[in-house]
Amino acid sequence: MITALVVGGGSIGKRHLRNLLATGRSAAVVETREDRRAEIAAKHPGARIFKSLPEALAAERYQAGFICLPTAYHLEPAAALARAGAHIFMEKPVSHTVDGIPELLAAVEHQGLTGMTGFCMRFFKPLQHAKALIDAGRIGRVVTARSFTGVYLPDWHPYEDYRSFYMAKKAQGGGVLLDECHAFDWMQWLCGPIAGVFSLVGTFSDLEVETDDVCEVIARFGDRAVGSIHLDMVDRSARSYVEIIGTASTLLVDLEGHTVRLYDHGKRQWETTAFEPGYDQMYVDEINHFFACVDKRERPCVDLGDGYRVQRIMDACARSSASGRWVTVD
Repeated sequence: MITALVVGGGSIGKRHLRNLLATGRSAAVVETREDRRAEIAAKHPGARIFKSLPEALAAERYQAGFICLPTAYHLEPAAALARAGAHIFMEKPVSHTVDGIPELLAAVEHQGLTGMTGFCMRFFKPLQHAKALIDAGRIGRVVTARSFTGVYLPDWHPYEDYRSFYMAKKAQGGGVLLDECHAFDWMQWLCGPIAGVFSLVGTFSDLEVETDDVCEVIARFGDRAVGSIHLDMVDRSARSYVEIIGTASTLLVDLEGHTVRLYDHGKRQWETTAFEPGYDQMYVDEINHFFACVDKRERPCVDLGDGYRVQRIMDACARSSASGRWVTVD
């Protein structure tokens, strides 16, 4: 049995493949593009490479499947792997629509499998530190919060034309609302469940894309906190930060700067904790957590059900933008 079958040999698929092999696990990959297969074969001669999922399933058995395709193509291979008895690691978001996700969740549960959503920022040290401060009561009760994420799309993959990248393609499930959904997950994790939203989602820049490039959201967290979430793929300065104001203090997280600042009201000064810059380790920690849950039959810290809830939040944002109304998250 091979430990993991990575379905999709794009950027995130290659990252997971590299980390799986580096942590001593066996891995195979499905990739339809010949140039990518050649690249993977040259860099990872120990990995088996297949042109299609049926070919891979006919050739081997797998402990887990890693779904790393463009968003619109997630559900079908995940369902096929679940039917074959493989645990499911699903890159975020789970899909481009809520349709079909309950059926996948039911199949995973019926088979007694572990399912995890790849919200890797749960393993990002600055956010973990912020979460620990909140849980320790250092800011008191959360009153209001905001998250800002802005990155210029052509800078994401400078080695390819951004217009051919799936983020620019509506049919493939691209767009800032779907792809930058990490913010919905980390804001719920830090501030509590998002109960309702008022949103504006659209294409506002001069980028040559078919998808939304800006998303503005006002959100209610539970019944006693309110905040905002901004997402764009236009900002050339590449910024990402979180601000949380509580009844006792204020917390600032600079995700690009890898710092967490907590205001000490008594001393009238900021306490700053800085972390070593880097993102690679969180992906390793993420897959280690997934396989630990598989081995121990435990629920992952962010399972497929959590991914489905984020999907419902994004669906509510889209419906709010279309209707111009406040939408409660189901």
